[in-house]
Amino acid sequence: MTSLRKWRFPILIGSGLIAAGVLFYFSKTHISSDKTQGAIGQRDVYRDGQVNTADVATPGSAPVATQAILESSEFKSLAKNQAFQELMKDASFAQLSREQSFVQLLSDRSFQTMAQSRMFAELVRMDAFKQAMAMGSAQEMQTRMAQDFHFNALRQDARFLELTKTEAFNRLIRTEAFAHMMSNGMFVGLLQRASFQGLFKDAAFANLVSHAAFQQALLQGSAAQMMAQARVE
Repeated sequence: MTSLRKWRFPILIGSGLIAAGVLFYFSKTHISSDKTQGAIGQRDVYRDGQVNTADVATPGSAPVATQAILESSEFKSLAKNQAFQELMKDASFAQLSREQSFVQLLSDRSFQTMAQSRMFAELVRMDAFKQAMAMGSAQEMQTRMAQDFHFNALRQDARFLELTKTEAFNRLIRTEAFAHMMSNGMFVGLLQRASFQGLFKDAAFANLVSHAAFQQALLQGSAAQMMAQARVE
């Protein structure tokens, strides 16, 4: 009995310390889990907030990417150009701009060079040239043109012979984008416009149509909206 009384207090103290240790362990684990989940939740909210801010425009303002175009020196310079204004509002240009091949051509250096040429504009109207471009690969086109009597008129055309001496022309007729667009009457018609040809002589236009954000805006059908936004500002 005396021995039991002697050890009673140490046993009680020891039990209390063990219980306190267990309680502390579980409370610490629960708090750490809550903090971890809270941090993940805050990170997700922050990321979502960044996306919404960048992509969604407030009423009366332009999207961030479009705003960057409007503020560029090239666009500000061209916004005063009547030919550029008319092109951006033109229905056929708007429809063509939804074609990936057309937008790709706009930034192609060979096309930019050839689009300035009146001789080239006259050549693309020829049925023989259209048929040649519709043949498929550039190698097949050149083989058929060299052997098929149907293309005698094209082989003897002074404009064609002159253009084949230029690197830009030879590179352009090998591109799939150009071959694809040659079957589009609106594209051929656009190449006939003196105002369109003249725009490519302006370095600002060549730089602008090569800008990824501007190309994306064209594909989304925002050409006319950009001009309207420019007038508002």
